[in-house]
Amino acid sequence: MSVTPTRDAPRRILVIRRRALGDALVTLPAVRLLREAYPAAELDLLVDPHLAPLFADRARINVLPWRDGPAGLRRLRARRYDLVIDYLSTPRTALWTALSGARLRVGYDLRWRRWAYNVRVPRNRDRSRALRQFAGESFLDPLRALGLTLPPWLPRERFTFADEQLGASYLDWRTELAARDRPRVGLVLSATWPAKAWPLTSAIELARTLRDRGAAVVLLPAPGEAPALQPLREAVPEVACPPGTDLRELADLIGRLDVLVATDSGPRHLAAAMGVPTVTLFGPTDPGGWNPEHPLHVGVRTGEDCSPCDFTVCPLPDHPCMTKLGAEMVAEAVRPVLDVSRPGTAPVN
Repeated sequence: MSVTPTRDAPRRILVIRRRALGDALVTLPAVRLLREAYPAAELDLLVDPHLAPLFADRARINVLPWRDGPAGLRRLRARRYDLVIDYLSTPRTALWTALSGARLRVGYDLRWRRWAYNVRVPRNRDRSRALRQFAGESFLDPLRALGLTLPPWLPRERFTFADEQLGASYLDWRTELAARDRPRVGLVLSATWPAKAWPLTSAIELARTLRDRGAAVVLLPAPGEAPALQPLREAVPEVACPPGTDLRELADLIGRLDVLVATDSGPRHLAAAMGVPTVTLFGPTDPGGWNPEHPLHVGVRTGEDCSPCDFTVCPLPDHPCMTKLGAEMVAEAVRPVLDVSRPGTAPVN
């Protein structure tokens, strides 16, 4: 049975947000609102270790790298949390939430997991499989279940770092980038799911089109992805490509762009969280769930009957939702975003 939250403000709060960079970033405005709702509380955000450097500089939010096993459990129990919000709600994180001993344990009302929570939240408001609202808004629902009255989801971050936190090779490259003409259009082709991948031939055509229309194209490879993107750099040698970046350097670079064109990926969510305009290539995932409703965040898709499907691998041999997504269609989506994002400057013709 669920409990009604008491009026007693929690003194120690834990937010569990493991795994994907994009999901963690979309959750961050909710964490900020939680911070404002309970200003006197000590607030911990639990993320995977590789994400910790990016989130560690957030004011008055303690970032804890995830540590599995007995040592992690002992640390969790020693914190004596009053409130735990489990945004992942997997069987493992549900167990951790239950073993935390927190007075209030908030999580999604899912089979085999609901037992761990005494404040249960529907995964989707209509309880259907499809996500019918922007995920950032849905991440506010656990806070609303606590009785909090909240404004709509809004990106509120601008990740900035001192030069001392960035690598020398990146800083040298950034100086070269500063000398290039604007507008700067970033291009991300990385895809955690094979079904999200956009054909390299289409990306080459897009880079050429944007170049010919006066944009400086900046390629942002994922770690280990640079060799696979070498054909694009050879076909369009004017494309700028940074040295390998860590998460802080990636955030710094994205913050210097006028628009980011990307697959539905972590860097794209990083841009949206920072207020950098985005044009996102949607295939298997739902733009209604993962694209903020804003004229500076445009989702481009072909409208195939089978899309969105949420399949990680496309079962169709021609993968139509991505292969039919033409470069000219994407370039035309970039044009109005640039016109709005850079008022008073010459538009990309």
